[in-house]
Amino acid sequence: MKNSTRLCPFCAEEIKPAAIVCKHCGSNLGDLSTPTTSNQNTETAITKPADHHGAVKLGKSAVGGFIRFQILILELVAFGFALHLLQKQHAMIQTLVAMVLFILFLFTLITGFGIPHFKHRGKALLFLSVAAFFSLQGAIIANEQREARLAELREADPTAYLAELRSLDENRWFSELRTLDPDAHAAEAERRARKAKAERLSKCTDKNKSLAYVMIQTDVRNSLRSPSTAEFPGRYGSGTGHIGDCVYRVIGNFDAQNGFGAMIRGSFTGTIQYYPERGSWRTLTLDVQG
Repeated sequence: MKNSTRLCPFCAEEIKPAAIVCKHCGSNLGDLSTPTTSNQNTETAITKPADHHGAVKLGKSAVGGFIRFQILILELVAFGFALHLLQKQHAMIQTLVAMVLFILFLFTLITGFGIPHFKHRGKALLFLSVAAFFSLQGAIIANEQREARLAELREADPTAYLAELRSLDENRWFSELRTLDPDAHAAEAERRARKAKAERLSKCTDKNKSLAYVMIQTDVRNSLRSPSTAEFPGRYGSGTGHIGDCVYRVIGNFDAQNGFGAMIRGSFTGTIQYYPERGSWRTLTLDVQG
């Protein structure tokens, strides 16, 4: 009676081997029977090809990934070597090319658009790094080459050296002028002084006399017994204006309390200077009556 019962595959209760319907759960057993060795072999035979298929696919995927990685490495090496060769020929051109490529790869990295071959963001990031390195290195080398050429030109032809230096760096040119051509340096210094004075005076016109009137009021208040009570009319007095060299004469009136608390009318006359380069004012003279 060893095999007199079997388990229902649905409810795991014991049923007779020949049962078609489970008396416990009512499930239809049909032709279900205990899997035979043949069935097990069939399942194994069916399963094994699938497992073999997956292994083959995994192997192909691993090999393909390795090959793509090697190709990427070769592309990076070729890209860097091409920029290196261009750097040997002309560092400035190489720097410009590397900067353009850097911008292109950065655009691809951010948006995912660009040259089809580099649309993958990971690849764009690698090439972006190479382009950034050569941009920085190229700029350094180009600057070193320029400085070496200027040093040679300074010894061979000071006049040509000064002319080229002026187009590159005006302040450095002016400094070098002191050593190589003192007379020209003195003339240039005088020219710059005249230009600075003219620019300064161009900002000192009668248009600023209203501002001069407002700015001098602080010093007028400070000279009174009750500064907080001082009140000024909205307009300055007659005679207010620019008198030269950014100096303004200011004439005006005010109302303020005296020592007894009574409001009195007073007047003031003063001069105040404007400093356009700093945007500040300084009172030179002040005469307060009242």
